[in-house]
Amino acid sequence: MLEPDQKPIFESVSPARPEGDVSPADKLADVEARLRAVERAEAELERREREFAEMSATMAHELREHAEAIKAKERETTQRAVMPEHLQRRRARLARVRRALRDRYLRFERAEAVLEERAREADQVLAHRRELSKLAADLEKREKRVIAKQSRYKIVSMMFYMIASLGVISVLSWAIADQIAPARYAVTAELVADGRGRTLSPDELDEWQRYHTSILTNPSLMELASDRMGKRGIEALARPGDLAATIKANLSSSSPEPGRLVLELRGDGAGLTRRSLDTYVVSIVSLANGTKDQRAGGAGTKVGFDAKVDPDPLTDDRLEYAGMIAGGISVVFGFGGFLAYRRLRAQHAAYEQGLIGA
Repeated sequence: MLEPDQKPIFESVSPARPEGDVSPADKLADVEARLRAVERAEAELERREREFAEMSATMAHELREHAEAIKAKERETTQRAVMPEHLQRRRARLARVRRALRDRYLRFERAEAVLEERAREADQVLAHRRELSKLAADLEKREKRVIAKQSRYKIVSMMFYMIASLGVISVLSWAIADQIAPARYAVTAELVADGRGRTLSPDELDEWQRYHTSILTNPSLMELASDRMGKRGIEALARPGDLAATIKANLSSSSPEPGRLVLELRGDGAGLTRRSLDTYVVSIVSLANGTKDQRAGGAGTKVGFDAKVDPDPLTDDRLEYAGMIAGGISVVFGFGGFLAYRRLRAQHAAYEQGLIGA
């Protein structure tokens, strides 16, 4: 028999969680647990309804039989003037039975009300179930969108980092190649005769030309120029012997016309070669002007134009060296990145299995 204080059919099957701590996976698990609880509740509700129907039919039949028996006894009692004692006792028992049946009927009515209330609860649970299904579908769609956005972000980030890495490697490789195998450039400068406001005669110009051609490897000039080279940080030419060997091997001169001397120096690296020729030319001007009074005619010397670099290098192997260096750096970085990726994957897998902490 059902009682009003019977336990409710629908019970919570999942522990309460704070709203802010529920993850999508926990929500889906909670939804599945609620669905299973609803199915069990529906089965229990159907079973109790069948029992209630059977008990109601049995009680109705018993009530009709007892009512007919009571009516028969009342008619019999009415016909008799004096009711025997045993009939009075029987009548009292029947009255008690009637009260008991009435109480049972009232209890069944209360049980029916409880079942109706629980049926309404079942309807609410089903409505909640449909709502949870919609929420689960919406959550799944949002999760897919988030995963898609994360994938696009990862691809864009990876491409950006790859391009940035290639750019850094290229710049670094070119800088290293420029240090290891700098391009060979030709740098030119011009010296002109200075008459100090007067026109020089052909003999004076020839004497000026002869003198300047003869002092290009003069020991006094080498001593003066090497000292200036050292002061300007050109250590490779800071000794007279090294400077003289470089001048003999890499310097050429030409005279487009009397009173003009064009010098061309070939060397590795545009900046270093230009600085070297500029220092050398200034040293020639200083030495020539210091000794002009000792020469016939006394023509002075000045710089026609400063040292300038031919933009097209004579030889340039920097591209080949930069390619080899970039390839080597890329291989090293790629191998290091692969090892780091494997290590991170192993740590992530161990973390998910609970082998290491967060």
